[in-house]
Amino acid sequence: MKNYYSFSDYVKKKFGCKVGKISIDTNFGCKHKANDGGCKFCNLESYKPPYIIEEDIDKQWINGVKNYRNRYAKYYAYFQLGTPLSPFASKESLMYARKLITFDDCVGLMFGARSDMLEESVLEELNSLALKNNKEIWLEMGLQSSNDNTSLFINRGHDYKSFADMVIHIKNKYKNLIICTHIIFGLPNRIEENNIILETKEEMLQTVKDVSSLKVHSVKFHQLDIVKNSAFEKMYNEYNFPTLTEDFYIDIITEAIALTNKDIIISRLTGDSLYDTLIAPKWTKSKGEILNLINKNMLSNNYSQGCLVS
Repeated sequence: MKNYYSFSDYVKKKFGCKVGKISIDTNFGCKHKANDGGCKFCNLESYKPPYIIEEDIDKQWINGVKNYRNRYAKYYAYFQLGTPLSPFASKESLMYARKLITFDDCVGLMFGARSDMLEESVLEELNSLALKNNKEIWLEMGLQSSNDNTSLFINRGHDYKSFADMVIHIKNKYKNLIICTHIIFGLPNRIEENNIILETKEEMLQTVKDVSSLKVHSVKFHQLDIVKNSAFEKMYNEYNFPTLTEDFYIDIITEAIALTNKDIIISRLTGDSLYDTLIAPKWTKSKGEILNLINKNMLSNNYSQGCLVS
């Protein structure tokens, strides 16, 4: 039994079945990467599912359904790759969204989003689209860290206040949109001599506290992966660049869950970089083993989601 409110629990309660996510690639990339070099941890290809082999969106959906048909009964269309909601790509993303949301086996849409690139007209249309079709629309809003020194070091492109202001704005004005925030543990925020210095445990957990206080609808936790063809790959080769151990990650996730409001859906507990793109950390335990150890750690500490929220 899990001591947290998981995404699988949420969808089973709401839809009465298992619900998967089919990644959609509009192939517009990331405007932040094109303009300002992008986040230093990112390589878009490191989490592109292997079933995306077509440019045609209908075929991407069909291939995704074929890939997952034995696991799920319904699906979200997940505009995952790059920044599909930006002045660079929103028009085309909305065109595809209007079609996909009408599919019978589609329960809703999910969009990778940046708080600094969301346009008011796009938010208005997405809010109306969700209401008109009686389906969910999620904004997967990356934050990664609420520490502005970290955000600057990783070239995130915005600070915490602007992110928080956008979350509050959406929650107040666009009631049909669901906000899911991404947090990464193990991010660096400075260099000392030849050493990359990571955020402290307290700084990592402060991000959890900050996001929990915003009362977002969902959160995803990730470990920092050093992946090929990212800016961090070069730094990993040039500096002493530590990454999180499995034991540390299990420990911090346990505490993070306890610091997350109990009504927030925890949609992810670990990251999933494609293994052939992953440089570090190369953990020895499987994802299933790590999830089991997180549950055991919570039980041994008598922790449940939200138990440490003050």
